[in-house]
Amino acid sequence: MTKEIKISIGILIIAVIAMALYWFIPQSNDEAISQNTTESTEEKIILPQYENNIYQNIPSVKAYLSALRALIKEGKSLLPLPSNELDSDAQKVQDFLLTHPKFLKDTKQGTKLLHNEMMRILPAIISSMDEKTQKTCQSNTCYQAEKYNFVTNATTRAIVDVEHMKLLSLEQYPNMQPDISLRLTRIAQEIALHAPEVKKELGFTPRKKDITMANVRGSMKESPCENTTHLCVAPTFTDHKKEQALWAVVDLTELRFAAAKWAGLGKTTTPACISERSLQNRHIMKNYCQKDTVLEKNGWKITYRLTGSDGLEIRDVTYQGKKVLKSAKIVDWHVSYKQKGGENLDTTTQTYVEGRRVEYVRGEGGEYMFGYNDAMGCPMFSTSVVLPFNGPQVKELNTSDGFMLTQDFRNPKWPMACNYRYENRFEFYKDGSFRVVGVNKGRGCGDNALYRPVMRIDMDIDQKETFWKMKNNTWEVVAHEFKEKVINTKPYAYKVTSSGSQKQGYYLESNDGQFGDKSRGDNATLFITAFKAEEGDQDLLTLGSCCKPEEEGVERYIEDNASIVSDDLVLWYVPHVRNDAKEGQEYCWADTRIDDDGKLEIKVWPCTVGPKFIPIKEAK
Repeated sequence: MTKEIKISIGILIIAVIAMALYWFIPQSNDEAISQNTTESTEEKIILPQYENNIYQNIPSVKAYLSALRALIKEGKSLLPLPSNELDSDAQKVQDFLLTHPKFLKDTKQGTKLLHNEMMRILPAIISSMDEKTQKTCQSNTCYQAEKYNFVTNATTRAIVDVEHMKLLSLEQYPNMQPDISLRLTRIAQEIALHAPEVKKELGFTPRKKDITMANVRGSMKESPCENTTHLCVAPTFTDHKKEQALWAVVDLTELRFAAAKWAGLGKTTTPACISERSLQNRHIMKNYCQKDTVLEKNGWKITYRLTGSDGLEIRDVTYQGKKVLKSAKIVDWHVSYKQKGGENLDTTTQTYVEGRRVEYVRGEGGEYMFGYNDAMGCPMFSTSVVLPFNGPQVKELNTSDGFMLTQDFRNPKWPMACNYRYENRFEFYKDGSFRVVGVNKGRGCGDNALYRPVMRIDMDIDQKETFWKMKNNTWEVVAHEFKEKVINTKPYAYKVTSSGSQKQGYYLESNDGQFGDKSRGDNATLFITAFKAEEGDQDLLTLGSCCKPEEEGVERYIEDNASIVSDDLVLWYVPHVRNDAKEGQEYCWADTRIDDDGKLEIKVWPCTVGPKFIPIKEAK
């Protein structure tokens, strides 16, 4: 054995020992949290106990407030992004928009200046553009910018041709919020770290490395952030040994700590030291976010893209030359948990905030629904933590009668507790059928979650379409925009056809566990609306409430007595699925366990949901 080999073996042994110590010896902060929590996952809400002015003295907050005051003194109200968050083209775009009248239109109310802030400026995503803008941006460099109005709770998105410095499009989204800037993320972290309530609950002085999810928006019932009228985020501290997480929520509108709460995580052996995976951001952005890709297989022709916040989208789908779909995508995953212990909450004060994109909805017997809305998006566009892993994949179906187009979205630290993994999947069959599929692979923040993916399906059967419902063994036309719980009349309860021919169209087959994927069914809500471009043809910001199971967010698009007879129709399909962590019954769950060889092994128990569409002429 040579000297070099002996040295190499020695280094290897030292590395293995170091890794073992790192993975399996408890860290001091974990021990401190464990000493401060109980064996049970008792829910505990922590309200602010100190004056809010303690946060005004944090250096980063002081600098931020000084910048705002100086801006207002100059007669301006749009706070620009610092140069360290911008590349050279983004800086040019920002300089251009800071003086553009249309972009600045809502920064004043009469003579009053309204606090506005630029949130991000990045290369334009194709799913954020209309067709005219797409054509311009195919040959020119385009950037998109988003600003947030703290007073009116509105987001403005602009797309700019950088080479000609021209505003190509401008969209405003009332009562919707963008992902926050790096500057605000750091401020949220600092406020959480300085909160005396957080230090007391943890039992030690936390550091920035102890925080996760500091950039995820949140709101809570009966608080300043109720209905997301304030911009709130929730830095989170997890204790995997005690299966608890402390959600420390920050109100960025008022720059203060708002509330905190301990919540159970569910049992896990997932080590807290799993490192973040490295996403191939540049490759994904260039190949799937900034341009369309065309797939032709088995008679199908599909255009697809990754969107800024609506996951994987397919567009302009045809089968054997005939039009099938204009668009299909999953615009949100609503995630909620049932919690206890809210009987003694003081609802007269305005400080009840918790969690990620969180709201608290009061139930009966002191129960609350607690949760958030997850958006999936391009890695360099969205600051959402649910990001694409690799790029879209084309795979054969296990049934050998077709193929799927699928995209994996993960939190970087999945499958640790409070991290999520979703799969967007579209299945295409040789008989012309297709299925829109959402797969949840856990793990989430607890074992009592309700997941609701919001699917938007824009059919392209004809310019004028008709939706039908089976009633008393007879097909009846649905005359107006409507919402209902999906019924499972066999073989089919619904169909959508050309207004000119009932034989040209598709049956809708809801999932009741019959597709061989171990699904427990969809228990879905169905909406039918008339097509409007502003209702999701481009990227949608977060829809509706995460925590009101009776509300899906699509209700805002339903107009009373609005006719849909012979119209261009859009189907919205929202499954309701509950997770399960009981031994032998796992569902919508993931865990890291020790396998028979003594190695860490990730176990996944997915839940698969979504409807199938069968051509009427092909259906038996």
